Amino acid sequence: MTAEMRTGPGARHSDFRGIDPAALNQLIKQVKDADNAIKSWLNGHRPPPGVSAAGYRQADQVAQWAADQLGMLTRRYNYAITHPDQGGGVDTPPAPPSPGTGTPDPGTPGGGGTPAPVPPPRRKNTVPRGAGDLGGFPNRQAALKAAKADALSVAAALQDRRPVPDSVWKHLKANSDDPDYTEKLYERLGPAGVAGLIEAANGDKAKLKAIQEALGMASHHMTMDVKWLRALLAEADRTGDRPLVVQLLTGADVTQKTREAMGKLGLHPRTRSA
Repeated sequence: MTAEMRTGPGARHSDFRGIDPAALNQLIKQVKDADNAIKSWLNGHRPPPGVSAAGYRQADQVAQWAADQLGMLTRRYNYAITHPDQGGGVDTPPAPPSPGTGTPDPGTPGGGGTPAPVPPPRRKNTVPRGAGDLGGFPNRQAALKAAKADALSVAAALQDRRPVPDSVWKHLKANSDDPDYTEKLYERLGPAGVAGLIEAANGDKAKLKAIQEALGMASHHMTMDVKWLRALLAEADRTGDRPLVVQLLTGADVTQKTREAMGKLGLHPRTRSA
């Protein structure tokens, strides 16, 4: 989007990029509602014999376009809510004062008057992640497809007692902070598969770091409750990797809900990052 096309506060800075998660979530809901409304109308109002179906085809194309956008919009939303702003980006610039509303400087001759109180800064509603680059995949569907393929590769390697393919480790390292990829990968692997993946890392620090980061990210969208965690620990007991698995779990930046589940099992996760 060019600077000329922007409106609102972002138009005051050519480098501004940001997403308001609440507003984007509302947009996604509206697109879904529009898609469902169009499809519902088309299904209930087929053109009678002898009447041109051109208008119906156009409406169907609009519905398909809306459905296609949902994958991209949902991916942007998932990135936004799982990557809070840690600072260092371009903030929304303050609005310039309107002509004639400036407060006279008491230190300037003839200025006089008392400086107006400075209002507190507005709470930022935007985050930079998801507004531009979307990682290695253009939409949620592509990320889920890649994760499913990698999960199948891991499962096959574990079953055949072969090393996990290098391509899987490469993908995991590159996408350990991807909310869609990590969700589907760990969902497909399940507790036993995750324990097997940890064992297959053979103590490699880079691989274990990627597994840990992905655990934290996956906890945002998949269920890591007491049942799931207990199954993971049971499999770790079987492989003899329980201390390592506990270390990875307690060191991962998981959600509050997962932290509470871990607490019920006597695990004490680290303080969650701000």
